[in-house]
Amino acid sequence: VVALVAIVVSLAGPSFSNYIVMQRLRSVQAQLVTDLNYARSESVSRGTFVQMRVQSDTTQTCYVIYSRPDADVTSPCDCTAAEGSRCGTGRTEIKTVQLPLGNQVKVTVPSTQTDPLTISPRTGGTNMVSVTEALNVTDFVVGTEIDSQRQFRTSMSPQGRLVVCSPTVTTVGGTAC
Repeated sequence: VVALVAIVVSLAGPSFSNYIVMQRLRSVQAQLVTDLNYARSESVSRGTFVQMRVQSDTTQTCYVIYSRPDADVTSPCDCTAAEGSRCGTGRTEIKTVQLPLGNQVKVTVPSTQTDPLTISPRTGGTNMVSVTEALNVTDFVVGTEIDSQRQFRTSMSPQGRLVVCSPTVTTVGGTAC
């Protein structure tokens, strides 16, 4: 009986570990979507620009949502800093999410993308400086991933519409990108 239990546990253990990590990925993805919608509503209700910055260091990936009176992207808040010192003068921290790398789930933005995301208080969408720029702007993309095979991608359009998908090479399910 003990040997049989040991065999069953050794077979079920790896798939159960994978199940836990996949649920963690889905949880972080759901929280990210909720936080992006929250950032939109905060921008409109506060009447200020709200920004979201994604960062990482050797111990964590994180993002911070904060408000500021203008759409300036210089001197953003730093989610890797200690609590109470993440934002300087003129910026108000709304929410910070930190994900230790030991949890295996990371939040990323493409290296070609301007960071941070800026949400306009007038439209609830990404901030556009001019009509000319608006014609060339693509969606703001934030990814949640375990590895290249297990990831989600969340896009926010200039109008503030969120779309969640998973690249076709992944095994997490959902709508293909």
